[in-house]
Amino acid sequence: MGLSISNNGLTLIKKFEGCQLTAYKAVSTEKYWTIGYGHYGSDVKQGQIITQAQADAFLKSDCASAEKAVNSYTKYNWNQNQFDALVSFTFNCGSGNLKTLLNSGQRTISEISAKITAYNKAGGKVLQGLVNRRNAEKELFDKPISSVAVTPTPAPISNITKTIKPISYLQIDPKWKNHNYSAKGEKKTIGSAGCGVTAAAMVIATLKDKNVTPVTTAGWSMAHGYKALNQGTYYTYFVPQFNQYDITCKRLNQSNLYGKSSSSAHTEALNALRKGNWVIACMGKGNWTSSGHFILLYKYENGYVYINDPASTKANRIKNTWDLFAKQVKYLWTVEVPDNFKPASIPTTNVTSFGYTGKVVNCTKLNMRNTPNVESNNVVCILLVNDTVQIIGRAANGWYQVKTKDNLVGYVSNKYITIL
Repeated sequence: MGLSISNNGLTLIKKFEGCQLTAYKAVSTEKYWTIGYGHYGSDVKQGQIITQAQADAFLKSDCASAEKAVNSYTKYNWNQNQFDALVSFTFNCGSGNLKTLLNSGQRTISEISAKITAYNKAGGKVLQGLVNRRNAEKELFDKPISSVAVTPTPAPISNITKTIKPISYLQIDPKWKNHNYSAKGEKKTIGSAGCGVTAAAMVIATLKDKNVTPVTTAGWSMAHGYKALNQGTYYTYFVPQFNQYDITCKRLNQSNLYGKSSSSAHTEALNALRKGNWVIACMGKGNWTSSGHFILLYKYENGYVYINDPASTKANRIKNTWDLFAKQVKYLWTVEVPDNFKPASIPTTNVTSFGYTGKVVNCTKLNMRNTPNVESNNVVCILLVNDTVQIIGRAANGWYQVKTKDNLVGYVSNKYITIL
């Protein structure tokens, strides 16, 4: 995946673009109105007024084409400062001038740096504003990236799959509950209709940008037509929203699952949680809602799911059984959590190190469990006869700790494994 513009890059663009929160026409003959940081198009109406957060969301969205253009030159392997500088350049000058600046990818990094400041004219005349902007872009382009690496603090190691808990946002937070979240022809707020964008904001703020809030995601959703009239957020919203931040999201089902306790989508969602990834779910009538409601699942353990609910912190809404959840969910999406957010999950105590391949024998089906003993609700997955696993340890009671081809880790009785 390519890079996305950082907050430093956005700050640079903001410095030179200026921001107008009321729609205007720079030239009276222009077809459309402009608002925010130069956002121009048919979606901007005469008399329209937006918030600063909406202006920021428009800018981030409007940078997408410039990001795509810079990312298309894959031979350079840009660092973040170079990328940010060129996105600012392309946002101002266009992808055609980017192509010229790079000489279609033939120039070296030092040659590109030397040429940036040449693009300081409009109508054949040198403009001081463009001189200043090109100098700032060159300075950022030439600035080395800090070599200090930030290493996440590892969580205590145990035999339960672990993952970081996402930042928790509530759509009814006074900071934004009355913020506009409306489609054309209605008046809604984040507090009344923003569970979907609040769930998305939790993911983005945790994995990519801590400054993202439900105001940010609501602005992007409205700007791109994902607010459903007299409802909440369209199901098609999550994948493109997360794409803006290079977060991998997958919609698992197209038909409503409500009332079913199992399906391929249920299985895929559960496996994602076991691997330390997250799941966004649209819930039907029951424990979480009387109609429809989005929640974010971040952990599965011993038959229970752990949840960030955008509308509640009640105990039975932030932790409940997988069985109840499975019966009441309507639609599912998986969110891929990068490995650096996943603390180690393989135990190091009371396990003798191994390194062999084993095969399931003496049974048709074998439960792989979270712990080296038989308990209710501790089954990780079911192995079939002749399935092969990697034996990675041996517990004190003789059970093997194994890893499947899908990288699920658990324990099986040594009575049903033969070492190859």
